[in-house]
Amino acid sequence: MNKYSYIAFVICLFTIGAFLRLYHFPDRLTFGPEQGMSLSTAADNLNKFSLLGETNFQRATSQNHIPFHGAYYSYLLIPLLLLFNFRVLPITFIFALFNLFTGLILFQVTRKLFGKTIALFSLVYFTFSAVMIHHSLFAWILNPLPLLGILTLWFLSRVIANRKRVLPSFWLGVIAGFGFGLQMLFLPFSFAVFLLLLIFSKKKLLTVIAFVAGGLVGDLPMVIFDLRHDFYHLGTLWQYFLDVYVTHSVSGFTDYYHFLHLFPYLFLALAFITTLLYKIYKPLAIIPILIFIQINLSSSMFSLVRSTGMPPGITLATLEIAARTIALDNPPAKFNIATLWDFDTVARPMRYLLQYNHKLVPQDFANYAAIDVLYVFAPDSYDVKDPKVWELRTFLPYKIKPLNSPTDGYRLYKLTK
Repeated sequence: MNKYSYIAFVICLFTIGAFLRLYHFPDRLTFGPEQGMSLSTAADNLNKFSLLGETNFQRATSQNHIPFHGAYYSYLLIPLLLLFNFRVLPITFIFALFNLFTGLILFQVTRKLFGKTIALFSLVYFTFSAVMIHHSLFAWILNPLPLLGILTLWFLSRVIANRKRVLPSFWLGVIAGFGFGLQMLFLPFSFAVFLLLLIFSKKKLLTVIAFVAGGLVGDLPMVIFDLRHDFYHLGTLWQYFLDVYVTHSVSGFTDYYHFLHLFPYLFLALAFITTLLYKIYKPLAIIPILIFIQINLSSSMFSLVRSTGMPPGITLATLEIAARTIALDNPPAKFNIATLWDFDTVARPMRYLLQYNHKLVPQDFANYAAIDVLYVFAPDSYDVKDPKVWELRTFLPYKIKPLNSPTDGYRLYKLTK
């Protein structure tokens, strides 16, 4: 393949990648509990600055202590909130572009380290990955992890290329600290990187100092918070470790998205296999690519017409219409909101839309009893007269008034005493 054909093929891949991510984008994006919590946590810094990031609801100790994510992610969202006036669609669109940018960095790094063929095949697998497409359709704290995995490979290669270099170790520490703030399971990966640095570096003491210093910078808000609050986070994480791996009093939940930083290495491994087949007999290279594309484009994580992270019939537009309907109803000061199609009955996405798009602040999560009005957005099959969730039961008895529903299959209610 000559130079111009190669460039044309790369451009074609990025064009396909953009199509797979941006086609029908408003209807396909996900704005769920995680997104509502992320944007609200970031926006809250504008009212009261915090050294803490999002609450990590997936991890809790036997003593009911919940760790927090690092605050840097929330800080990075603030310019987007201000630039786009808290609107969800353009903020989420930036994350789609960020995913494409991650693919570009993967291509550039693999091209410099392993050559043009490996880079091209790595880009193919990234482009058609259902996981990468899925994560390009919502704003989430874990979405920077693939880029951190790629940058780790790059800076580690700089140390291997020149074992007297110390600065790359500092940047690897920054990545480790930042990545740990995003996801606790980034820690074992960072520890493995640290061991490789000790193996390859010829300035081991300086390397250790640089890596640790970078780690502190990479998670500095949490470090400052712990120094000011009796090492709350460190103690919580240690207790969580004991609960999961020693006493087994808490189950440690893990899923694929806890290891997103490893996906670039998967694409790279597949690229090496494909390149080997290409060298043996060129048409053989198309076999793993076609299998990969077939598996991923038929995955439940991929659809060109609907969101793969929202309940059927629910989109950002329907949530915004519901929030606008509530705003036009002129709710009293003491009102609350509930949604009844998933675990997030306290309606974090709706809370964000009401507060930052309509200047209406619902009552706290714990207050569903001492209120005047409760708005409920639920599937039309849900029996609001005999509710099963605490948010409605604690408000009983109530009168039910239907409001205009923003979509078929769901109803919006106004409950009053």
